[in-house]
Amino acid sequence: MVGRWSRSGARSCLALVAVVAAASRSVSGATLSSAPSAPPGKVVGARGSSEARGGALPDSLLARVGSHREISVSSFRRAWNQVAPPSRPDSLTPESARQFLDLLIGKELLADAALAERWTWTASETAQLTATADRMVMGWELDSALVATRRERLALGDTIRSTEVLGTVARDSLVARLGATFDDSLAAHLARIWDAIPKPSKDSSLTSQLHTLAILPRVPPADTARVLARTCEGDLRVSEVVGAWARISPISRPRVSSAAQIEDLARNAIFERHLRRDAERRGLAKRPEIAATLARLREYFAVSHYVGREVYATLDADSLTLQRYFAAHRAEYVLPERVRVIQLVLPTRADATRMALQLRDAAQAESLAVRAERRGARYRTEVAEETDAVLFHRAVAAGFGTVLGPDSTSAGWSVSRVGEVLPARPREFHEVRDLVEHAWYGDEGEARMQALIARVRRGARVAVNARAVAALAR
Repeated sequence: MVGRWSRSGARSCLALVAVVAAASRSVSGATLSSAPSAPPGKVVGARGSSEARGGALPDSLLARVGSHREISVSSFRRAWNQVAPPSRPDSLTPESARQFLDLLIGKELLADAALAERWTWTASETAQLTATADRMVMGWELDSALVATRRERLALGDTIRSTEVLGTVARDSLVARLGATFDDSLAAHLARIWDAIPKPSKDSSLTSQLHTLAILPRVPPADTARVLARTCEGDLRVSEVVGAWARISPISRPRVSSAAQIEDLARNAIFERHLRRDAERRGLAKRPEIAATLARLREYFAVSHYVGREVYATLDADSLTLQRYFAAHRAEYVLPERVRVIQLVLPTRADATRMALQLRDAAQAESLAVRAERRGARYRTEVAEETDAVLFHRAVAAGFGTVLGPDSTSAGWSVSRVGEVLPARPREFHEVRDLVEHAWYGDEGEARMQALIARVRRGARVAVNARAVAALAR
């Protein structure tokens, strides 16, 4: 596929919005109607074509949007490389380069229009801005602490290669310098509270496991103000340890069941508190890199609000609209020919071989599938050419009742019993309403997005360096 954009790419205008905050200023592929190419240094916009202010664009720039937004050759290539085929063409041609540049121009136009208005951030957006700044500040501060510790250890002839070990050494060295002392009885009391946190069941769903991992220790209110550790920089209270624990990703939280582990959490909290105070003293939050990152994030939020209002706020389909869409695209909802199979994946070839012998008996195979369904597992499935072409054709050729495998896969050893072949058939609207609604929203949203970009572009000044765009394909 050269010089063309896939339908999935053509439906990715939301991705266009989503990447506004990316540090690389890149975007995902989508089809945008190409605007007339302007000669080098010419401006295309509401006022027609005129000489760009400041003369012709340099070869390093592909386009300038408005007075300050620029798309460079390097940013174009980064964006292009981040979009994999088939969402974009396989190769960079003059036509595909211009289409992709139009996409990047559209992104900048949306950002310009969105930032011209005032928006109120949601609680989630405000939290994300705060968390982003905090993560960057603490990252710089921790890097500085690790560099200092590495130098100290090298001076002593100690080479530490592991970053994790180096971090522990940095933490423990600081805690020792601060003369920290711990309340052992309180640590033991807290260990019992932490140990009471439920453990996720391996048999439960992923959502349930994550919910369990997110449960915080139930520390009595009377204990939160108690002092767990004393240092020359101040006392560390239980509430600070609980707060530090809450900031750890639930997936990364270790199991804690001993006083020694509670004291380790206290050391972490002391170290973090010291780093935060040092970062504040050094004014790291005012670094230009943080300001630039937050500006891009605010831009992303603004564009999301803008597109939400202009494109999606009034996007609503009634049943009649969806039925008309279904009638026009009925061929896309035909259920293809498929084969019913009972399929299992086992850890070893020996296990799979024994299962293959069991599946050869129709009654045993059916009983196995039924028992699995009662437990919430699904051994019965339907395979089509689109989902698994190799298994589909093997099953059709082998015929009803044949057992295939064991076959080695990335997940283990697969064994399958072939069931009946189901012919292709058209599906009715009630069977695919959700799919139709999803497709309609995609197509209608894409059309409105393109209309919005075209409307914004008519009132904007866009200078395109056609010479540099042509050079991209070479």
